[in-house]
Amino acid sequence: MKETSALSRVFGLLVAAATENWGTKIMAFFLAVIVFVVTRGEIERTFTVPLRAIEDPDRVLLTQLPEKVEVSLRGPWANINQLDAKDLGAALLDLREVNPGPMALDPAAIVMPQGVVLDDLDYDPVDLRFEEVVVRRVPVRVAFVGEVDDDYELVRLRVDPERWPVRGPLSKLEAIETLDTEVVDLDGARSDLSASVALLDPGPGLGFVGVATDEDPVVQVEVELELLQDERALELETGPALREALPELAEALALPEQEALTLRGPRSAIRELAEIEEPLQVEVEVGEARRRGAPIPVSLRFTWVDEVPEALRRRVSVEPPLIRLRVSPQGVLDPDGKG
Repeated sequence: MKETSALSRVFGLLVAAATENWGTKIMAFFLAVIVFVVTRGEIERTFTVPLRAIEDPDRVLLTQLPEKVEVSLRGPWANINQLDAKDLGAALLDLREVNPGPMALDPAAIVMPQGVVLDDLDYDPVDLRFEEVVVRRVPVRVAFVGEVDDDYELVRLRVDPERWPVRGPLSKLEAIETLDTEVVDLDGARSDLSASVALLDPGPGLGFVGVATDEDPVVQVEVELELLQDERALELETGPALREALPELAEALALPEQEALTLRGPRSAIRELAEIEEPLQVEVEVGEARRRGAPIPVSLRFTWVDEVPEALRRRVSVEPPLIRLRVSPQGVLDPDGKG
């Protein structure tokens, strides 16, 4: 019984020690934890952050930069443990200030949180190479689709402006000869054309000068068309008309039976005339001889038959429109008196 009573008293004392003054005991516990955390030694931790380059407007970087940088930080466990990679942001490389050669990141490129220090930067080694950025005025080439009407031809093309300034690396500018426009449709065109068309993107690394980055420059295109010209050879019978006009000489002389003529004009008009079997007729005009026995002046004038519309007559010329002869009993002479 005595042993049981002693054990009970000891157990009671332990319970009392554990349960009395709860507030004081809990506060003491948390103070101990804080002291442990604060007094714990420094640690090192590595974070991966992106590398972002600030472009140089006067030169272009030819080197492929590494995408990421390994950042090693050192500091108290409490400070290091609460950090995340996004707290460091991106590592900045200002291309306006670096020189060609091995890339070396400035430690100041990393935004350091308070209470930690930068221990090391690790990234793939690269050799920085640059090329000069220049501006060149490149000729504009209009892109056409389709063909004008068969009876027309494109005779003149105007582009305003004829060249547009482009900015970029020298090697890329030397590789392009022209700037293309959006497509201009000429399919079946029968009249002059005027259009405002945009220039197409000159390619990666190149940009237009004089317009906003998100805008395409516009040029004015003027296209002039003309009717295609054609001709048709024609043999016109003149013998019957001459014999009728000169009956006294018809039997004695061999009067010209035909004359070679040429019809010239727009292709469509010549094609339309081809549907008329005999579009021309000859009118003979006989003049007076200067003296008895002298040659008689004769004119052969070629006129349109009634079936040829007036509008068609105005579009086509006859060459020659008039032939002058001098006729005598000795024969037919040309206007200069030669046989």
